[in-house]
This record gives sequence, C-alpha cells and structure tokens, in this order.
Amino acid sequence: MNKLTLIILLVISCLIVSCVKKKQGTVASQPKHEKVIVALDTMPRTSITFILGKDDNSRNPYYSLANIYYRINKTDKTEVVIDTISSLLDVRNYLIKNPPKNGRPWGLINLVSHGNEFIDLTVKVAPNGARTSSQSLFEAIRDTVFRPLDSTIVDAKSFIYLHGCAVGNNTELLRMLGIAFGGTKRPVPVKATKLFEYYGYVSNNRNPQAIRRYVAKVWYAFHNADSFPPEAKLIQQLRIRYPKEKINWAEAIRRQFPSLPAEIYHIRLIVPVIWDDFYKRSELRPVLNTSAKQAQWLAGKPEFLALIKKTKIPYNFFNIKYFNAEFKTENGNYYAVRAKARAGVVCLIKPLLSTLDSLRKRLEPFYPQPDDTICFGFSSHK
Repeated sequence: MNKLTLIILLVISCLIVSCVKKKQGTVASQPKHEKVIVALDTMPRTSITFILGKDDNSRNPYYSLANIYYRINKTDKTEVVIDTISSLLDVRNYLIKNPPKNGRPWGLINLVSHGNEFIDLTVKVAPNGARTSSQSLFEAIRDTVFRPLDSTIVDAKSFIYLHGCAVGNNTELLRMLGIAFGGTKRPVPVKATKLFEYYGYVSNNRNPQAIRRYVAKVWYAFHNADSFPPEAKLIQQLRIRYPKEKINWAEAIRRQFPSLPAEIYHIRLIVPVIWDDFYKRSELRPVLNTSAKQAQWLAGKPEFLALIKKTKIPYNFFNIKYFNAEFKTENGNYYAVRAKARAGVVCLIKPLLSTLDSLRKRLEPFYPQPDDTICFGFSSHK
C-alpha cells in the first residue's frame, strides 16, 4: 500500500467516525417530548358587573355613571358589564347561562344597586318579588326560589362586591347574599362599603374618563314620610344628633346636587318596612278599618316592630298604612294583610377626598385599603 493510499484511507476513516459521532450526538441531544400541563386554577378569572337599576332623576345619575365607570376605568373596569337585569335571580341565571369561556368559575362579581344600611337594597330578589333584604333572601332560599350555584360557576375564590350606600353595615344582608349564591357549605365571600358610595366627575367637562367612584361620610336627619319639615327643624335635629360636628348644616340641606365632588350635599330617601300576614281564606283576614283595630293588630306583631327598630330610625317618624293583598301560587291563593311603615330620611353627604396637594387632585377620591374593616363590611360565615 503506497503512502497516498494510506492517507486516503485514514481520511475516509476519520470522516466515517466523525459522521457516526455526529449522528449519535444529534440523537442524544434531541429534546424529549413531554406534556406541558397548565394548572386550570392558575388561569385568570373573568370579572363581571351588573348594573341593577335605572336612574329616576337625571340629576342623580348613579346607575348611568356606574355603567360607564365599570366599562372604561383603568383600575376597576370588568370584562363584562350587564345593564339589562333587574333582580338577583336574573343575575344568578345569567351567571349560569353565560359561563366564562376559559372554563373557570367567575372571579369578581360587582352588584350595583341603590340601598340603605337600615334594611334592604332596591333591587328585588326575583322579578315582581320583594326588595332584597336578609329576610327576603332567607325566604327565597328556604322556598327554593333561589338555589345556590354549583362550584363550576362560583367557588371560594369567587368574590361578590356589593356597591350600595353604607350597606356594608348590614352584615346579615352580606352573609345571606353569600349563602344565596354559594350555599351554606361554601358561601361566596361578599364585601360592601360601610360608607356612602356614589359616582361623579373630577372635572366640569363631563369627560367619561373623569368619572370616579367616591365614598363619603353621611349624617342623617329623619322626618315624616308624607311631609317635609322646615329647614330649621332639620338643622336643630342634626345639631342634637351630632353635637361635635362642625358642619354648615344649612348649606348641606340647601344643596341637593353638588357641582364638584368636594361639596357637601344631601339626598332624600324613603325607608320602607313591609310586613305581610298570610291567611288561607279571605274571610279569615282581620278588618283593620279603625285606629283601635290597627293598634291591637300591631301589638300582636313583635317581629314587625323589631324590624322597624332594626332601622335605628325613631318609631315616631314612621307612618304605617294597612292594605289587603292577594297572592296566587301553585298551591292556591293566599290572602294577606300588608302593613307598610315608611319614614323619611335626609342624608347629608361629604365625600372623602385624596390628600394630595394640587387643586385638581384634591377632587380625586380617597381609596381605602381593600381589607380596611373601618370602611368595609365583610360577610362572615360560621
């Protein structure tokens, strides 16, 4: 074998060995095809807002401003905003029929409704039903009118944020709301402000981007529901009720609609307390056509009187009227005596503003910490 042949053979051998090693190395470096598992619980949840009413007065655009706010506000906007629903039962049914597309239960559920800390919300439990209170929710759950949602729709990580005026003080209402949607074994957490809540502009140009959600301190004066007292009487009542407050009560009573968020103003409310006594036959209903008969009937209704007392409104400010009512159900007709107590309330409102220095930012709202128990009420389930 000559020298040239030997060199050629050596080169060929090296190339063969190199190719084999390269091939082996290529095979060895191939990545393993492993399944990538994404935990479903780590996927983001869908948030939704329900605007549960329409404005009666254009000068008090509570619902219309909230409708815009939860659509475009950078911090608080939700993926979905629904403004065509007027009862909690309709809310429940919507959540079932329109589940989030990612297969997760709902996350944040905003419920926007006028309400009061005394008894109830203006939104009804069911269409044509009673206003939402802890009692009406209890009855709807008991009668299976309102059935809890299963864990594919809401669970312990879902969260109801109720937006109404000082309704966070009514912890029993919050508790029953959580049970209504989630059941007794896994109630949905519920939160609401203890302060007055409303929506307003930080500027006079009515720019939708300038809508903010405000919380405010509130002072109350009471009056007969069928008449409005003179200004002097309201001022006197406020001075007696809040002797340490240095507030221009007359200014607040005269201003019904603020031009800027910094201004103190007032709104008027009627707080109703309704009681129904049911009878199987109409002839069993008592005839309450005299003051004496009404007083006798009322004396035998301690639960109704306790409900009035729960409002913390002095009893002498209530007017009570009596009606006959009839209800048609699947089990037949029921007849009732309905007692409706009504008291007038004047709410004086002072927004809490940011402490930042510039004039423009003084109109920015104060934002409490999310877990602030002074500003917020939370449902408690034992």
